[in-house]
Amino acid sequence: MTSTNAHLNTGDTRMADFIYCLNTATIRPASLMDKITITAETGYDAIELWVNDVEDYVEAGGSVGDVAKALDDTGLQRPSMISLREWCTEDDKQFAEALDAARRRLEIARALSVAHIVAGPPGGVIPLNIATERYEKLLEVSLEYGVPASVEFLGFVKGINTLEDAWAICGGTGMSEATITPDAWHMFRGGSNFKLLEEIPGDHISCFHWNDAVTTPPREEQNDSHRVFPTDGIMDLKALADVMRRKDWHGALSLELFNPEYWKRDPREVAREGLEKMKLSIA
Repeated sequence: MTSTNAHLNTGDTRMADFIYCLNTATIRPASLMDKITITAETGYDAIELWVNDVEDYVEAGGSVGDVAKALDDTGLQRPSMISLREWCTEDDKQFAEALDAARRRLEIARALSVAHIVAGPPGGVIPLNIATERYEKLLEVSLEYGVPASVEFLGFVKGINTLEDAWAICGGTGMSEATITPDAWHMFRGGSNFKLLEEIPGDHISCFHWNDAVTTPPREEQNDSHRVFPTDGIMDLKALADVMRRKDWHGALSLELFNPEYWKRDPREVAREGLEKMKLSIA
């Protein structure tokens, strides 16, 4: 597969061995164009856009070309994009409809020169063998657009909620282009086996969602709103970063937060603080 993990800065500083990326959910209230500008001006290397933001922008009279130009003007890398939905189903008709929707979103991702697109899991339980078959087909379709789909797990859903589940689906395809998108908070929330991360080859990891977890409410009761800035919680993020270093992975750490308290603040301040704390978390 074509690797997106090569780092452009070959310096020796430990804080410079990853690509710093902002997932724009972190500053959700900002407009799409402001999200792009803020990400660049606060010092990030890369941006992880949500495709629905682009769809809304186009529906309001803009164009995908406008977005592509804005991204090109900033020089921001685009290691990942959120997301493809409804593909992980046992219903053949629903799956066919999901592939049609995926093609439309993949067209956008391709136009924006995105490297991967996240494939989100369902809320319910689905046999892993079926999920693997669906992902393999979705991946084949995504490769037609040059934007491979990457399996995501969500710690609070009933089905694909751990690193183990995502890796079983990814590895089960036997395809070199298959990848997963780990998420530090989802690993905590779903009770993932953290040691498994050491065994997963780096070229099967597309992007790493970076965030921290709190102690209250109890882990099993937490939702997306409980995510906090790196270093503001209880997770040993440096240990996770060191695992990635040992496998010679130098891809994007993408700050993904859905904290409503952050959404009340100036998005530029939130982005700036997030980057500072990302760097502190892995030093």
